Amino acid sequence: MSHRCNSLRIIDNLAEITSHHDRQVLEKSLLKTLNELFPGQSMRLFRVRHHQRQDDQEVTLLAFCVNDVIVSSDENPSLNQESVWLHEIMSDAVKQGGIQVRQAEDGSNHIAYPAFDSHGDIFAVLVHHCQQQPDSASQRLIHGILRVYANYLALIDKSQRDKLTNLYNRETLDEQITKILVKQSDDLNKLSVSAVDSRRRHYAVRYWLGLVDIDNFKRINDTYGHLFGDEVLILVARLMTSGAIRDDDLIFRYGGEEFVVLLKAAQESDAQQAFERLRRIVSAHVFPQIDGVTVSIGFVEVADQVSPADVLGQADDALYYAKQQGRDQVHNYQQLVTGGKIAIPPPVNNDSSLELF
Repeated sequence: MSHRCNSLRIIDNLAEITSHHDRQVLEKSLLKTLNELFPGQSMRLFRVRHHQRQDDQEVTLLAFCVNDVIVSSDENPSLNQESVWLHEIMSDAVKQGGIQVRQAEDGSNHIAYPAFDSHGDIFAVLVHHCQQQPDSASQRLIHGILRVYANYLALIDKSQRDKLTNLYNRETLDEQITKILVKQSDDLNKLSVSAVDSRRRHYAVRYWLGLVDIDNFKRINDTYGHLFGDEVLILVARLMTSGAIRDDDLIFRYGGEEFVVLLKAAQESDAQQAFERLRRIVSAHVFPQIDGVTVSIGFVEVADQVSPADVLGQADDALYYAKQQGRDQVHNYQQLVTGGKIAIPPPVNNDSSLELF
């Protein structure tokens, strides 16, 4: 009977994991499930990024569970400070492609479990800290739950991608902007900031959205055909994902010849430099059969806007200005407003007594 109850509990936990579509919530749900199966033990989930050199990996903490409390690294960035030996066991798990066990000086055990994506590459490592080393059945259970997590994550990722460019799609963009707006609002509420003009300095992390448009794309389609135009879209997307934009930043296919980049930058000047670098890389690239391809970019800080539509609208205003000024340029919405280059639209009248018909 106890064996059956335990099996039902595992099934319930797997159902809980696969009920979420948000990656951060999914990561927390994974740790919550493991914590319920192995109470009183700590779990750390790390992301693994592979660089061009095969032995060069970047490992960052995604979420942490200790004493039944689960925290993501976004909620507490200081959790990313890990010891050297912990990185060593994770590195060994990635290199060996299997479970690694280490015993600490106090006699406790650390077990590292690699998680594989659909291509067979390790994309995450779970580190389990416990006093007594789990038996082989428990290790297989943890490894199996990680496989369910990886497979479900792959399905989510596929649903969030644009079929042509393999960038994130527009629906995913709206979700990401909403999450950032909520987070920025929470940051301000926690700090009880009253000075409106200085509030942006108090965000724990600052986010910037850039709307990227391929210049004269209609002419490319009309001259060379839509299939060739699609190849240009794919090449520009590839330029953005192969070094023009950092791995931690997000790139979306917005529609047609437009892309969106969501990046983190501490200062406005850092964001400006990042978008300028993208513009230069595209401009310098040699495209087949075309003299050259350029992009115009309008960007804005994701801060105190009401909705994703407001954020995108402001970036679009800056993009329109870049187009009007001759294309192949980068412009910041806030700077344009401050400089009187563009006007802030009047607020919408929400008076319910207004009769439209």
